Amino acid sequence: MISRTAQLRALPNYELLAFTRELSTLDWQQLTQADFDKIDRFIESDGCTGVPDFYRNGCVIHDWWYRTHRNLDATPISEKQADVGLKEYIISRSPLGRFSLISWWYYRGVRMFGKKAWRG
Repeated sequence: MISRTAQLRALPNYELLAFTRELSTLDWQQLTQADFDKIDRFIESDGCTGVPDFYRNGCVIHDWWYRTHRNLDATPISEKQADVGLKEYIISRSPLGRFSLISWWYYRGVRMFGKKAWRG
């Protein structure tokens, strides 16, 4: 049986866009909770694998990037861009901002251990 990640990566852009056009925006920084919930169900996200889900929505969009290798507008995204996006998500929502240790821990974790997940 083909994995959900393999299915998502094989989707042509027009099919991904058919889904993302149902969201309130294609700007991942402006998504609503309802948008994150839709994405979560669509990609069958596992949230923040192996760590607490303090910033679950950030992990959901990170899972989107890792599972599709594309932004919400279907343009390609690199592994590093996806990882930086997760760090930026956490920084933007942390009371400590750029001084958030969690953002750095999550970022270092995905940079060190995310290669297998990126490759699928």
